Amino acid sequence: MNDATSSNSGMVKTFCQDKWEAIQKEYRQTEDKKIILSNFGDLSEDGVDSILMMVENKLESHGEPRMLIKRIFTVVVESLQNVRIHASRTESAKGTSFIIIAKEYGDYKVIVANLADNDIVEHIKAKLISVTALNERALKKVYMNSLAMGKLSAKGGAGLGILTIALKSDNNLKFNFEKINDDLTFFNMNIKVSAN
Repeated sequence: MNDATSSNSGMVKTFCQDKWEAIQKEYRQTEDKKIILSNFGDLSEDGVDSILMMVENKLESHGEPRMLIKRIFTVVVESLQNVRIHASRTESAKGTSFIIIAKEYGDYKVIVANLADNDIVEHIKAKLISVTALNERALKKVYMNSLAMGKLSAKGGAGLGILTIALKSDNNLKFNFEKINDDLTFFNMNIKVSAN
């Protein structure tokens, strides 16, 4: 890696780390918000397995109902899968993904972020816009149709991950894209899972 690439990688990682720290700071400053789990770095398969185990253990220790734990767990699994599928494989993007799970006014928030290659951003954005525009009935219909069709994309899914996240969160899904250089865009999702 040459000096320019190394410097660019450092700036990109700092950018992502600053975003992660800003979200954590917001949660620490508000009494009705509490971070349950926070992880910054490479979300490899081993890392994901340990995150999932911690999520389940922490939710159980908070005495949450089994159905709520299952919904949150499903959202976390699908969110992390989405990160792993769409995260950039470039050197400067390595170790820049993060997840924060927090309790906010009794409900749960799952916040995930990663860097995506600029050439796939419009596709991801279009998928998210189309899913978040659906009402509950239409969302269920699209989900069932996707299951029935069983078509897999080149990335390995049928868009079911986003549909599943939308269903389990009652479509309380917000997203943001922020282009940071000629190659990469910072992409994050903020998903609310209602305790009711």
